Amino acid sequence: MNLHPQTAEKLFWRLGWVYDFSKLATVILVLGLLTHYFFYSALVVRGTSMDPNYFDGEVLLIDKISYRLKPPERFDVIAMYFPGETEKRFIKRIIALPGEKVEIRSGRVAIDGWTLDENYLDQSITTGPDLKRRLTSNEYFVLGDNRFVSSDSRAWGAVPRSYIIGKVGNNPLFRLPAR
Repeated sequence: MNLHPQTAEKLFWRLGWVYDFSKLATVILVLGLLTHYFFYSALVVRGTSMDPNYFDGEVLLIDKISYRLKPPERFDVIAMYFPGETEKRFIKRIIALPGEKVEIRSGRVAIDGWTLDENYLDQSITTGPDLKRRLTSNEYFVLGDNRFVSSDSRAWGAVPRSYIIGKVGNNPLFRLPAR
């Protein structure tokens, strides 16, 4: 089938927007995937283990760049893979750093013999059960802010550095409606 040159030109211009749009959509998709995998991603808080600082349904921004430039610090809130089930992601607070000795006694947390001042917690909250643990050069000890309901390093041990995804932003992006 032969098209008249003017008809072919009209058809090309009418379909040209599809080609332009597909190029733009591809660029946006590739940039979005690169951003998600290497720079930032979002995480929805599920549960109450980080109350009163992070709430169920909040959508948080995870910074994946910071820890490539410097190591995680004490009291940072991190996104991490759950040890043993790496398809699950948790948020927890770093309490002890690699090489440190963490001790929970009489409901308080001590690092290398010094009791922590955890001013982000309700001061009536105590942490239990008692334990002592020396971390290796690649481990972090993490706890939830709501110690009564949190599943954390007290239950499943220290977190390897390779399980840390990134640093949680201080402010939620938005909050999902209640389930």
